[in-house]
Amino acid sequence: MMNEEVLCKRENLTIALQQVWGLCQDAQRYLEECPARTREACPDLSKTVERLVPSLLDSQAARLDTTSLSQLVSIVGSCRNCGLGATRNHTVPGEGVLNPRVMVIGEGPGADEDASGRPFVGKAGQYLDKWLAAVGLSRDRNVYIANIVKCRPPGNRDPLPEEAAACIPYLKRQIQLVKPEAILCVGRIAAHFLLQKEEGVGLLRGRFHRFEGIPVLVTYHPAGVLRNTGLRGAVWDDMQQLAGFLQLPIPARKG
Repeated sequence: MMNEEVLCKRENLTIALQQVWGLCQDAQRYLEECPARTREACPDLSKTVERLVPSLLDSQAARLDTTSLSQLVSIVGSCRNCGLGATRNHTVPGEGVLNPRVMVIGEGPGADEDASGRPFVGKAGQYLDKWLAAVGLSRDRNVYIANIVKCRPPGNRDPLPEEAAACIPYLKRQIQLVKPEAILCVGRIAAHFLLQKEEGVGLLRGRFHRFEGIPVLVTYHPAGVLRNTGLRGAVWDDMQQLAGFLQLPIPARKG
């Protein structure tokens, strides 16, 4: 159902409910044989309208509650809920193991990921793998990796709010199905859309946040650290904090 159709149905339903409310008021006055008085104001019926005529995204999110991980991947593969579906080569749903120690969440696929359909496989992904390996983590053994949006934004720009809103239900269902012990959020954009916080990474890192009860640690994006190597020390501190929380052996500092 297109959004225009939803809006039209909601408008018609609002008018119909207001008419029903008016009839109920008239009937009550008639039955009680009360003197004529000013009709009571019609209550706000917007929530009722939204429940009876849900938006396309609301309807889809409700259906996702019963999907398996394989079904979710299939749904993502055919998604056209935002404009990114028209410009992608491949969707990038995510990969890794179930019940991981850590779920890594980035902002979105880049060119290498769009070409392969796999998350974090370019230079930034290879660098991320080194971070994880330094504390005994690997996408092959105990990590799951995903992004806020499943399709590449053109030119690797930041995802737009409406694009993130279209994809977040997929990510939330992934988190429910994957069941990570902790989440590592890499980059400002991922932290903003997942945690709904406006602060930058510098203010968000260094402490655990929560997403639906799951501990979330924020650090810099590997691509940003490749551009600014001065951030490596902060990232290593974050990885040690994550390892300490998970009770993983913490090796000597890496360069």
